[in-house]
Amino acid sequence: MESISTRFRIIKETFPSELISIIGSILAGIILSILILPFKSFPVLILIIPALLSLRGNISGPFIARTSRDLILGEFGIKSWGENVLATYVLAIVTSILIGIITVLMNLFIFRLYILDIGIIIIIPTISMLFSLSISIPISTILNYAAFKLGFDPNNVVGPTMTAIDDFFSVVSFYLTLILMGVP
Repeated sequence: MESISTRFRIIKETFPSELISIIGSILAGIILSILILPFKSFPVLILIIPALLSLRGNISGPFIARTSRDLILGEFGIKSWGENVLATYVLAIVTSILIGIITVLMNLFIFRLYILDIGIIIIIPTISMLFSLSISIPISTILNYAAFKLGFDPNNVVGPTMTAIDDFFSVVSFYLTLILMGVP
């Protein structure tokens, strides 16, 4: 059973990170709305965004937890980190393509909005996720390492903080992908 001091430490470490997470996510949502509202393809894009943001959290979270675990157990190294990165990218690519396919199916059979080509709808989440992870992975690794070296439990600090950071970079990555793909 956890002592009161351990529970207080968890709350003390986690609470500021959760505040950052909440504020960051709200700001990312506002920025996202401002950036994608002018697109003619907004009705299709809005189908992708919730799944993409959820996916980003579901993929980044385990990466952060595995890196944190390796640091705590003293098993962190280039090989374990590289395997973790590879697994994260493969999972991201497969699930991003799945998001694109589901968006295409929803678009074709339910909403019938023919604003974007099928291929572009499938590619948008994939490229966006790859951009986002390319920023998220190094930042989360550095934060995990720094939290660990400073005596904090990375599981309490890094996850919530990375939610805000990842939300922001996911929004930026999504927008950049739309621009690069020439989405109307």
